[in-house]
Amino acid sequence: MLSYRLLNLGFYMCQREFSERIEKIGYKKYPQFKNDIIKYVFNNKKNTWWHLKKSSEDMDEVDHSLGKVGKSSIEDIESVLREVDSKEYETFLNVLLEAEKVHFLGMRTSKSLALYFEMMLGGILDNLNQLSLNSDFIYDESLKFKEGDVLMIIALSPYAKQTIDFVKYCRKQMNINIVVITDLESSPIIEDSDAYLIAVQSKNRYSIIPALTLMESLIIDLGKNQPNSVEKISRLNQIHRENDITTLLDQLKLICILQIISK
Repeated sequence: MLSYRLLNLGFYMCQREFSERIEKIGYKKYPQFKNDIIKYVFNNKKNTWWHLKKSSEDMDEVDHSLGKVGKSSIEDIESVLREVDSKEYETFLNVLLEAEKVHFLGMRTSKSLALYFEMMLGGILDNLNQLSLNSDFIYDESLKFKEGDVLMIIALSPYAKQTIDFVKYCRKQMNINIVVITDLESSPIIEDSDAYLIAVQSKNRYSIIPALTLMESLIIDLGKNQPNSVEKISRLNQIHRENDITTLLDQLKLICILQIISK
């Protein structure tokens, strides 16, 4: 699969040779060639809506989908483990660890993931800001961005144009880091990011399991690298108990998180 980084390297050829090659096939400028490549990839890649339709069709063929979905989810997790770039993962993790403030943004099908990620990191990182709930005001919010801040983008296909435009705007106008969790190497947001992770698309159905796998791994690793995270989560659990906010099961979940982070 062609990626932005591969394109920007000119397929590992020198710039002059590459320019000569694309001129022979009718392109006067490299950006025109790149845009056509991107359009081709998008037009020939099965998108989220195809996966949703395919999932529904497959479900009609069997009485219950639980076994099939469970098996597919395991395969999705295994794909993430195989495909994730460990160096890119470390870079991604370090950008978040060094952030002064993290601004989360996910739109359309990615909104719920952005909300979940921010909520889970609330007991680990300080200075979190959720942009996804007020997408009409993201440019207004960008005026509050400062050097050292990080824009955390969740973008699963089909990509919201507003997300793409906002990332490009921030890249040009703001001195901040941008990290992205997306599902395709051809995602137009990657070229403006400082680090990105690919939540590989499920082969035969729409699924957020790959993205959740990456996020939960990041949550644990961020917790391990924050010296005060165990104390903060313990305090949160105590507050919940004292004020009868959550059930015993929820409190046990927090204890499990503490045990994982403490290892």
